[in-house]
Amino acid sequence: MNEIEMQYIKIGDLCNVSSSKRVFARQYVDNGIPFYRQKEVIDKKNGNTIEEPIYISESDYNIFKAKFGVPANGDLLITAVGATLGIPYFVGNEQFYFKDGNLIWLSNFKEKLNSKFLYYWIDSSFGTQTLWNRTIGSAQPALTIDSIKKLSIPVPSKAVQDKISTTLTTFDQIIENNNKRIKLLEQMAENLYKEWFVRFRFPGYEDVEFEEKKPRGWQVVTEDKKHFTATIFKYDEFKNIGSFLRGKNITAAKMVEGDIPVISAGLQPSGYHNEANVFGENLTISASGANAGYLQYHLQDIWAADCSYYQDDAIIWFVYNTLKFLQPVIINLQCGAAQPHVYPKNINKLCVLIPTEELIYKYNDFVKPYYDEIKILNQRNQSLTKQRDMLLPRLMSGKLEV
Repeated sequence: MNEIEMQYIKIGDLCNVSSSKRVFARQYVDNGIPFYRQKEVIDKKNGNTIEEPIYISESDYNIFKAKFGVPANGDLLITAVGATLGIPYFVGNEQFYFKDGNLIWLSNFKEKLNSKFLYYWIDSSFGTQTLWNRTIGSAQPALTIDSIKKLSIPVPSKAVQDKISTTLTTFDQIIENNNKRIKLLEQMAENLYKEWFVRFRFPGYEDVEFEEKKPRGWQVVTEDKKHFTATIFKYDEFKNIGSFLRGKNITAAKMVEGDIPVISAGLQPSGYHNEANVFGENLTISASGANAGYLQYHLQDIWAADCSYYQDDAIIWFVYNTLKFLQPVIINLQCGAAQPHVYPKNINKLCVLIPTEELIYKYNDFVKPYYDEIKILNQRNQSLTKQRDMLLPRLMSGKLEV
């Protein structure tokens, strides 16, 4: 194969590198134009639903658009602060604005650069590592606009960029379809939980009596509405059906390279290690920081660090969907002013609905195949992502025909 000719050009010479104008919390509204912070951009990239969307008014958006411009189709955003910096998001045909300071905006690309090609380069392992090598700060690493402007990247001909982008987009389309299927399966499990344990249309409900009960601490979810619950159910502390335990912190310096995700306070793994301290399917709740109380499920071994974890295969999916329904209540467990915390002892005291043991197991057995399929789809996506990331350097080097 012939080696592909490559130039190294600074990103600042290929596009405009900037951020947004300051938006204040007082400008948030109930409905309007979506406003994305770093968290929402990561959710968007991963195809996740934004659980608690933030909006600004259409009039404010139009002012920003007229005076300073807004992200357009084909632009890139790069996360720029903390453990999840260096994650690129390719902007589609959509309207939104974004938070200054923790997102860097790439726009107005010159003809010689395909922005999708740059997206794939940043998203690759060597692209991400290159960005990390240019961070500032130790306690809170960050990327600056100036560091991105001065970063030189390998740039083949436009024709080669276009072909590489088309090839890699094929992988992304398959991954996206798998993610849609995962979301559907998750929604099916959630819908069944609500049908059985919120609307109380569980098997045999026709023969059961109902009475009014008031779950302690549920006002966040229910706005203090009356509850009519099956007499065979009860409200009691979570510790009566299981318990969360505290994880064991590990520093980045002590992590040994491996494929075990380290689950800490963020929305994404804080790193990867060569051994686990929690095995099999499990749940975690972030223990501190801005995301304290965030619930996740994991279908593989993990290292539980700055989080609380739960592990009981027999009823894990009943527990997960119970707590997912109560996610606002769990967030409300945060305590501490400077640094919010959610402790295992408070989770274990949380008031939850406890159906009969038979129904708990019946629900768990019913939805388990959904999560088994999700595990297979996740494994396929991981394999596709590795193949895609391995293709980029080989295509760029000429070892594979573009």
